[in-house]
Parts: sequence; structure tokens; C-alpha cells
Amino acid sequence: MRLLFMATLAKTLHETTVGLDLVHQLKSTGVRCHFVIDADNEAQLKAAGHPYTVVTSALGHGVRDVVARTVREFRPDAIVLSDYIGHWLTHLVNYETDPWYVQEFGVPVLPIDMLGLADTEREVEVLGRTVTIDANLLDMPLHLRPVPVNRPQRPAGPNGMLYRANSTLRPLTERTRAEVRRSVGAEAGHRLLLFPTLPWQHTMQTRAGPATRELAVRLPELIGHYLRRLPADTRFVMVGPYFETLGLPPDRVHFEPTYTADRYHRLLGAADAVMSCFLTSYALERAILADVPGLVATNGHDLPAGAPAPSGLSPAVRSWLADFPGPLPSFHAWPLRWSRMLSGLLHDNPFSDTVLNTEIFDEDAVVNGLEAVLYDPVVRDRLAGARADYRDALDRLPDTARAFTTAAERLGIGR
Repeated sequence: MRLLFMATLAKTLHETTVGLDLVHQLKSTGVRCHFVIDADNEAQLKAAGHPYTVVTSALGHGVRDVVARTVREFRPDAIVLSDYIGHWLTHLVNYETDPWYVQEFGVPVLPIDMLGLADTEREVEVLGRTVTIDANLLDMPLHLRPVPVNRPQRPAGPNGMLYRANSTLRPLTERTRAEVRRSVGAEAGHRLLLFPTLPWQHTMQTRAGPATRELAVRLPELIGHYLRRLPADTRFVMVGPYFETLGLPPDRVHFEPTYTADRYHRLLGAADAVMSCFLTSYALERAILADVPGLVATNGHDLPAGAPAPSGLSPAVRSWLADFPGPLPSFHAWPLRWSRMLSGLLHDNPFSDTVLNTEIFDEDAVVNGLEAVLYDPVVRDRLAGARADYRDALDRLPDTARAFTTAAERLGIGR
């Protein structure tokens, strides 16, 4: 079976990593693969040893010609979209072309639905506009649903196939963990907090609509205030673009702007906890497998311009809110809102139990929560139990290679 993976999302490893994870699990079936990737992910494909074709947004509509040529030369039995939303969004925004030219090549298209679109709202924000994610997925005969972050215990319906998103990631050995911690300057007795950011979050400081742009620019200042309240033996690993307004003490920060997928996983596994303001952060997903506790801080409430601040807020938060220009939107994927879609995804989803959930403007909840996931054995043990339950649910999923082969036969792929 020959599979062409479309992974054109720029400035992130997540989409390509999901595709490579699936290829690894299908190795026993004799699958041959080829990837179409953004230039940012070329090193990842070189390391994996799979053939690939590089595209960039500079191609514009010409991306269609590059993919068509790749299809003619590779002759795939199916085209796999490594992330349905990423494919749709990249072609809509970066290439300004219809994403569904991939259905014109006469081979089945299998989308990977990372966020359970068939079961949740599809309304999202893109560059300051509210748009509805294309419903094409609902008409496709089959879609793949990786866990995490999809619900492991919920049937995926007649057209969905649940599968384990990663079969190799495990907690680091004590020796490797110690080596990685030394590489980031953590000494005995230090607690290490990982705070990942993504290039597109930085890009939103200039390219987004007014409210999202202000959130991208201003929220790191508040997060930095919270982090500086943590005990002096807490050290911070910042993975991705660094936001200067965090204002963290330089002697307590290790900054790693670029990294490989392997390095990212090692940094995650070496941390004592991870924090994110993105509900379905890759770090929070993989922390389940690496057995690292996490905290997510989001905003569940819209605040109209000029509205009085809610009661119970700290002076620092009140001051921050008073300086925010215009209405303050709720958000579950800082600085993007994506609230309705992500809240629907996490309804009755045990993923929520694996992390500590906090409201970003509740200073005590965030700071005390961070101290708890870093230092409190009771909280850490409770979250460890939830992660273990989630991993047990993963182990009960059907074997990925066998399930994929059955699905492919149903679609007549590889005959």
C-alpha cells in the first residue's frame, strides 16, 4: 500500500509528527509512504528517512501543480491528510486555494481528525474573523481519529477509526532524564516547568484581528507575573519563540527556540510539569505518555469593553484588565478563541482529568495550581492516576495496523 501524506502546516512539528507516528505503526503492513511537507519540517523527514516533497506558501496556487506531479510520480493508493483542520487552514490562508483539489486525483482521501469535528462545533476564529471549518470531512467515507485527544472510550461512528496516536513515547529513564535536566541548567533540588509556545502564536501579534492581536501581545506579561511568584528553586524551559514581556529572571530560564521532535520529547520528559494556555496543546497530549503532570489556563468568559472586572481578582489582574483595549474575548487556544469547538471536544473526555484546569485570570488558582503540579505529592499522585487510566484506555484500543488494514480494505485501497 502506498500512502501520500499531506502535512503542509508551517512552523509546527505536530502535524508532521502525527503522520510519522502513523507510518511507524503501519510498518508491519509493508506500507510505503511519501510526504508533502512545509520547508520547516524538512529536517524531521530527513531524520525519519522517508521520501518527501517540500512546499512553501510562496508557491500560492502553484502548490496544486507540485502535489499533482508528486501524485503522478509516486502513484499513491490513498492520500492521508495529517491534520484535516491544518490542511484546510493552510490552503485557505497561506496558499489561498481550494483545499479539496486533492480529491481530483482519483484516489481516496483519508483525513486525520485530531479534534473530533464530527462531534463538536466547527466555528473557529481565523485572523480575526469567525469562520466555520469546512464540513467536507463529514461526507468522506472514512476518517482517522487519533487518541489523544479524541475520546478513547467513545465509538467513532461508522466512518471514524480511533487509533493510538503514538506507540513509542514513554517516560525517560532516570539517566536520560538527569542528562537532559543538566543540559538546561537544572540542578539537584530544582523543579522544572516547561512552557511551550508556537511561532504562529508570535505571528498573531501582528497578523490577527484587534482582540486576538492584543491577547498575543499582552497575555505573556500576566503569565510572567504568575511564574515569578513560584518558589525560587523553580526553573523554566521555554520551547519555541520567546515572548520578552514574560520578564523572567534570566538565570532561571532555559530558552530553546528551535528543536527536533526527539529533543522536544526529551525536554517534556525531563520536566516536572508543563503549563499551556492552549487546551489541546501537543505538550499536554504527549505529557500523558511521558507521564508528566500538566496545567492548562484558559479564559471561559467574554468581558465587554468597559465592563467592571469580576469580583475576587487580584490587583495585578485588575490592572491588566483595565489596560486591555476593547472587549476581552474568551479563549481556549491562546491567543485564538476556538472555545465552542474545543469545549465540545472535551465534553465527557477523560483527557480533561489528566491536567489541572484553571481560569487564567484567577491568579491564585493558576499560581497555586502550578505549585501543586510541581511540588504537591497529593495533587501529583492524583493526576498520575488519571494519566494511568487514560493510558489504560489507549491500550484497549484496537491494534492500529490491523484496524487501518481493515478500513483500507473497506475502501478498496491497496487491492
